Amino acid sequence: MKDLKWKDEFVLGIPAVDLQHKRIFDCFATLAEQGVTNPDRSLADPSVMQLVGLLQEHFALEESMMRVLSYPELERHIEEHRQFCAEVEELEQKSPSMEGSVSDQTIKVAQKWLREHILKSDRHYAEFFSGPQRN
Repeated sequence: MKDLKWKDEFVLGIPAVDLQHKRIFDCFATLAEQGVTNPDRSLADPSVMQLVGLLQEHFALEESMMRVLSYPELERHIEEHRQFCAEVEELEQKSPSMEGSVSDQTIKVAQKWLREHILKSDRHYAEFFSGPQRN
C-alpha cells in the first residue's frame, strides 16, 4: 500500500508531532501488511492495539499544545480526533472475533483520513502556531 508511506508533504515543522505522524504511518503500514495480506488475524491484533496507543498519545500531545497556545479551533479538532479514535477502536473490538484479515477498505479509509487530517486540520494549527501572533 504505497499510500501508507510517509511523504515530506506531511511535515508540519513541529518535530515531536512529525515523529508521531511517521510512527502512525508505520503502524498503519504494518497493520496493512499483517492484517490484509495474511489470513491469520492474530498477527494484526497487536498492530491494532499499538495503533490505538499511538493515536491516544499523539492526540493528547496535539490537544495539549492547542490548549497552551489558545488555538481557536480546539474543540473542532478534538471532535475530529474522537471520531477517528472511535473508528479505530471499533476495529480493535472487532479484531479478535473477525474471520480472516483486516479489510483493505478499512485500511484505505483510515489512511485517507490520516492524510487529509494532517494536510488540512493539522497544517492549519501548525500555521497558527508559527504565525505572527506567536512571535
